[in-house]
Amino acid sequence: MTTSLPRIKIRGGQVVSTDSLSNMVANIGTNRDKRTHNAFGFEFVNQIELEAAYQSNWIARRIVDKPNEDALREWRAFSGKQAKDIANEERRLGVQQAYLDTCCWADLYGGAAMLMVTGQDLSRPLDLDKIKKGGLKNLVVLDRWDIQPTEFNLTDPLKPNWMLPEYYMMVNGEQKIHYSHIIRRTGARLPRRMRMFDQGWGDSRLRRCMSDLRDVVATKSGIASLVLEANVDTISVKGLKGALASAQCDSVTERYRLFGMMKSIVNLGLLDAESEEYDRKSVAFSGLSQIMEQFMVWTAGAAEMPVTELWGQSAAGLSSTGEGDLKTYHGTIKGKQDGQMRLDLEALDQVLIRSALGTYPDDIEFEWNPLAQTSGIEQAQEDLADAQADSLHIENRVIRPSHAMRRAQAKGTYAITDEQIAAQEKIEKDQDNGEFDDGKGLPGFSLDEPDRSKQEADGAPTKETPRA
Repeated sequence: MTTSLPRIKIRGGQVVSTDSLSNMVANIGTNRDKRTHNAFGFEFVNQIELEAAYQSNWIARRIVDKPNEDALREWRAFSGKQAKDIANEERRLGVQQAYLDTCCWADLYGGAAMLMVTGQDLSRPLDLDKIKKGGLKNLVVLDRWDIQPTEFNLTDPLKPNWMLPEYYMMVNGEQKIHYSHIIRRTGARLPRRMRMFDQGWGDSRLRRCMSDLRDVVATKSGIASLVLEANVDTISVKGLKGALASAQCDSVTERYRLFGMMKSIVNLGLLDAESEEYDRKSVAFSGLSQIMEQFMVWTAGAAEMPVTELWGQSAAGLSSTGEGDLKTYHGTIKGKQDGQMRLDLEALDQVLIRSALGTYPDDIEFEWNPLAQTSGIEQAQEDLADAQADSLHIENRVIRPSHAMRRAQAKGTYAITDEQIAAQEKIEKDQDNGEFDDGKGLPGFSLDEPDRSKQEADGAPTKETPRA
């Protein structure tokens, strides 16, 4: 008898739906079906085990560190005239390293924070208008176990800290820290109820890989142990049981210890032909490599990383180059950059840029630098394409030469100074006003009018010299 109606069971006070297919004859979907007793449960890994795995196992450390290092290695570039000043302020405060540490501890523990030290009262909201040049003194990286969230905002959804703490306190400390002084970084996404159980923090990205990581390490250790037991020497001895039970146990042990030593020294074993038989048992290793490879693939999936990136091995297959895996991985990294990382850094920039410039310009913004470094040929092709595009845009009056110079300065390819750009901007301004004179008697020209000197050289008609 086969039915397809969904069935409901009650387990631990929770309503659980089971497979809609059941077969009483084949025991599919019944209580005798072993699958009906499968159930997911919550897995909790304490802080000590996470730290032990991170400290002692290179795979665990790579799962935590590598995605964040890849995302932040090439860092970012600001646009605008004062981009260099902002970059200098970042280097002074060590922003790149501080934020990298914050991201790594968030992925390890499920949450971390970066405290902005500005000299203002930490117990009161941060006043951005009071931040002057050099106002950001230091950045302090804290993990979720260093600070204790307090006074959650559960009543005002219009505030930026909705469902988040109003204040933080250092563990074993008394100083209250308003949330506006904190750049908060959470780990992996959690359902709302579990997030509140974890005091608003996220999930550890290492924790979700721990089960697979244990299997991989145990499998590798088991294979290593098998290598040591690859060949086992066995000797059959008549009357061995009685000899071991009597007072001759020590002499039997000494007898075969000497046999082993002689076999190792002179590669020769001597046995009694009538009472002893020698045999060697070998362990077969076929299939172990395939099992290990499957564990590697499973662990890479849990870590959301390609096997080539997690394990540092070349792509498998005759024609495989790994470019597809790398492209997918870079897409994942780009999603991290344009997601929470951008939100975190934009919140930090409200203080950082004011500390670098004294004000916050309206036209300032940043873009992530490319994840992959280009080769010399690829860089030359890219520079040629940029130069051709700039030349075309300048010829069609889309941009000015100063715009192209500022773009080249931001890329760092040429040593273009701010003074050179300012001089070019003055020339363009004089051209707009018709006042440009290079000292050789050449008349100025406006961008709104055609270049008469070029037209006359080409024999084209002008207002003053009409064609006959």
